[in-house]
Amino acid sequence: MRPFSPRQREALEIVSAGRFYPGLAREPDGWHARWFAIGGDNPWVDEFVREAAATPLSRDAENYRYETVHDAWIAALKSDTGLVKRDDAECEAFAADLAAWHGAGDDSARSSTSFRLEASPGGFSVSCDVPRGLAAYRALGQSAYVFGPLRRLAKCGGGRMAAELSREEAEALVQRGARDLVAAGYRVEGCNLSAEVGASADVEETPAKGRKAEGFRARLRIHVDGETVSLEELRFLVEQRSSMVFFRNRWIEVDRGILKEALRALEKSGVAKLARMEAVSFVSGIGRIGRLDVSAATAGGRLRALMAGLGAAAGGACFAPTEPPPGFSGELRAYQARGAAWMKFLADNGFGALLADDMGLGKTAQAIAWMLMEGAGGDAEHRRSFLVVAPLTLLANWRHELEKFAPGLSVYTHHGDARRIEDGFRRAVREADVTLTSYALLSKDFGEIGSVEWTGLVLDEAQMAKNPDTQVARAARAVPARFRVALTGTPVENSVQDLWSIEEALNPGLLGDRRSFHERFARPVAERPDGPEAGRLRRALEPFVLRRLKDDAGVCAEIGPKREVREYCMLSDGERAEYEAALAAFRAGERGRGDVFALITRLKLVCDGMAGLVDGELCGGKFQRLAELLESVFEAGESALVFTQYAKAAEALRKSLERRLGMRVPCLHGGMSAGERAAQAQTFERLPRPGAFVLSLRAGGLGLNLVKASRAIHYDRWWNPAVEDQATGRIHRIGQTRRVFSHLMIAEGTLEERVDAMLQAKTAVARSAVASGEAFLANLPAEEFARVVGL
Repeated sequence: MRPFSPRQREALEIVSAGRFYPGLAREPDGWHARWFAIGGDNPWVDEFVREAAATPLSRDAENYRYETVHDAWIAALKSDTGLVKRDDAECEAFAADLAAWHGAGDDSARSSTSFRLEASPGGFSVSCDVPRGLAAYRALGQSAYVFGPLRRLAKCGGGRMAAELSREEAEALVQRGARDLVAAGYRVEGCNLSAEVGASADVEETPAKGRKAEGFRARLRIHVDGETVSLEELRFLVEQRSSMVFFRNRWIEVDRGILKEALRALEKSGVAKLARMEAVSFVSGIGRIGRLDVSAATAGGRLRALMAGLGAAAGGACFAPTEPPPGFSGELRAYQARGAAWMKFLADNGFGALLADDMGLGKTAQAIAWMLMEGAGGDAEHRRSFLVVAPLTLLANWRHELEKFAPGLSVYTHHGDARRIEDGFRRAVREADVTLTSYALLSKDFGEIGSVEWTGLVLDEAQMAKNPDTQVARAARAVPARFRVALTGTPVENSVQDLWSIEEALNPGLLGDRRSFHERFARPVAERPDGPEAGRLRRALEPFVLRRLKDDAGVCAEIGPKREVREYCMLSDGERAEYEAALAAFRAGERGRGDVFALITRLKLVCDGMAGLVDGELCGGKFQRLAELLESVFEAGESALVFTQYAKAAEALRKSLERRLGMRVPCLHGGMSAGERAAQAQTFERLPRPGAFVLSLRAGGLGLNLVKASRAIHYDRWWNPAVEDQATGRIHRIGQTRRVFSHLMIAEGTLEERVDAMLQAKTAVARSAVASGEAFLANLPAEEFARVVGL
């Protein structure tokens, strides 16, 4: 016997599933009654059905005379050839009637046809109302093409039709048929698939023994398909030994593993012991016992007051702006004061805080204010030590922000070959209020860092620890710190799974284990970003994540239409050596005005990274910070203009950024013709996604309207505020719908930092610089000039 071909096996599956229907087709030798596959074309379907339906009398049915074409067609469906010997016009009209019967039909007729699966004396049955009218009868007839046993429907009295089903057919209706019928437009009752097994709970603190509370307990109620079930009912469901069960007069499909877990939970008096973070997770609506979801919980006692406080803290709006804490130099905007108060509220109640404000809104200043609120800068005997972990490129920023906003705090930067280890590290930490280090050293030097009991931990750009398997993420979770704060403008870079890693470092256990979080939230949210799982997660995290956007009504009024941000960068070891070499060469020669300008240009190019090009590409500290800044800008859906004073630096930036970012970066400088400049500007404006445009300051400062961008990044400084403002004006003009930020990149410890400080101080020298740019440096006394350019 020859094996079945793939097409034959397909036909057998179609026939066994009942997905075929009878029709009438014109063929070269006349009209033939045929069996057709639903939704496909497989000639073996006709052969297999005809063979099964044929009888000795029906095989030569074409030789009999029938009264009507309908009778001839019925007989031909079971004959050997299927030939219908009737008048051509008569067959054509009947074929048209069949096509109408099998066609799309009336949507309203199908939607008004409702089937119900019920228990019956013989086991199970499916029933529906007797149809009224041709359209309703056609809809009922077509339903048999979707679920074969419906062919057996017959009147049973009371205006109803019913068909007895075997257990296997009832399960088939629940597992497949109901879905298919609903997809075809029908209604089905009593077949609720994938019934959820969950729980609700009353959570309260356990009575204290002695001075120490034992924790929390939850009294559980188990729900199946949204209905509370008793212990006896739960045992009955488990005893069915099948995921398909008939429950309360309807079929449901349940996860037997979760049913068993629910049964075990109820058999243990229905009480679960919880740690504090688990109790909060329960009441937040995302708790779980094993694989059993606790979708709703009520809190009692002190937990109720705590959850009420957390609910009020969501969004930070409940905190009234207050005066900056003692030791804070400068002012806090109202939203920043609320942010610092929000962090303190969470820390005081034993929780970590994720400040996810939009970039440029001053997350660092808020974190510094929070540290002062928590006692940073106290007396040496009771010193509170704070650890700040940030990307290497941001350590200089932190030093400057601490010096600016909290000049009374002592700072130790744990970085470089000169960093202290072992006893030297512990001594340095004891003498400092704030210790700064990078993510790389957090894991590399964890032996020293992990030996200190820190008052507080600040994870800046916390998305650096988004991969929970990395050494950096494991080290961040393991740092012994009483208070924990994370800062990031991009809390979700790839998926909401990023949130789990950050929250596990801040509030261990709040979001459950990693695998269950992926199943319950990460995967469903990726499939349906606006689905119910996304809403549950958002509501649960609202008290612990504070995110304000620069365009929020309460924020934009405070920051104004344009804001200036300083980005401090560290020179690499090679750049520091180049800088020193330039100074040494200058000191060895005679000092003339031309030599001063040559030195200034050389030093600024060193700061730009032009002295250490690798294959024509930048790789220094300032460029690394620029690349990170642009990645954050793009993540926020914005575009940026990057200004430099030098045409050769512009070309190096273009090449380096294109390779680093993997995208085209237009470039415009003074060496281009007017047509080339216009083409580059047009290329930028037509970029399909956020991008960057590199421009030399003078060439890009005039005659352009580039409102696609909302960020102006000054890679190096002209030191003439009027010229720099004119360049920023390319984006801050009519047609701009976003807040505009001007980022000033400054190499720490170099002439860039000192000249910027002079400009900020608005000294007489600075006022002259407004008109003369860097020319005023040539007129400084030798001693003052040496101080300004020294490293």
